Amino acid sequence: MRLSSIRRHIARKFKSGEAKTEQPPVADQPKNSDEDISFLPDMNQWVRTHYVGVVDEFVAAIGSLEGKRILDLGCGEMLMTYGLASRGAEQVVGLDITTPDPDKSLKTLVDGGFPDATNFRDRVAAVVYDGKSMPFPDEHFDIIFCWGVMEHVADVPAVLAEIKRVLKTGGIAFIKVFPWFHSYFGSHLSDFVPVPFAHLTHDRAAMRAIIEKTAHEQTVVHPDMILNHMWKEYLTLNRYSADMFYRDVKAAGFSRDIWTLISRQHDLTDAPPGYELSQLMVSGSDTILHK
Repeated sequence: MRLSSIRRHIARKFKSGEAKTEQPPVADQPKNSDEDISFLPDMNQWVRTHYVGVVDEFVAAIGSLEGKRILDLGCGEMLMTYGLASRGAEQVVGLDITTPDPDKSLKTLVDGGFPDATNFRDRVAAVVYDGKSMPFPDEHFDIIFCWGVMEHVADVPAVLAEIKRVLKTGGIAFIKVFPWFHSYFGSHLSDFVPVPFAHLTHDRAAMRAIIEKTAHEQTVVHPDMILNHMWKEYLTLNRYSADMFYRDVKAAGFSRDIWTLISRQHDLTDAPPGYELSQLMVSGSDTILHK
């Protein structure tokens, strides 16, 4: 399971399904209805949205977190972990394959204008694991929160099985994914690739050649961020679609699965043949699973 920060940035884009971050377009980027979705962070907005906006959306979807034991699966920088704790959770455990640092996260929040986060330090814990077996007993958590992670998971059925195992009977798992791979934004490199659906038509070498050029033409982030970190993230994508995830959720045997699909207007004139409309048009999904 690949769990890191860049895929988290899309969390800033959504408030009740979609929020927008305006960024200068890449040189020669065609202007269309998709240009207002960006994977590039504005730090102040990033902190606020992770700590407040994402949690607002989550609570609106599933209800009160008061007194709950919550697992933040793929917690990354732990900003959302603190946000969950701020809503009355008894404990929030951040789990990731790289060692989470709750004290560093707390400093980021305080520096970003949220000194109240210090009130929740004793409710937050961090755990590192191997990406396979979650180091918790059966029926341990009331709620599992997973935001912007599943598109990087190598073995989705295995992770779903672990989610079900550590979730209490009657508990809820919430999983947001954006974007699914075959959609317009599915490469996570759409800021830097001016060819629509290039990730479906270009091989790895051709994609690399495009971003080698455009990384140096844009002025938003340092080229090394694109050519190293973001490129590595692209290589970890599991190439899933919402339909594939739906199949695996059904096989996992949860008692209920409730779905919201995320889409928007796209020009499919240049979309490659051989793909279903659902693959091209379902950009993301919110899934609520009941055990």
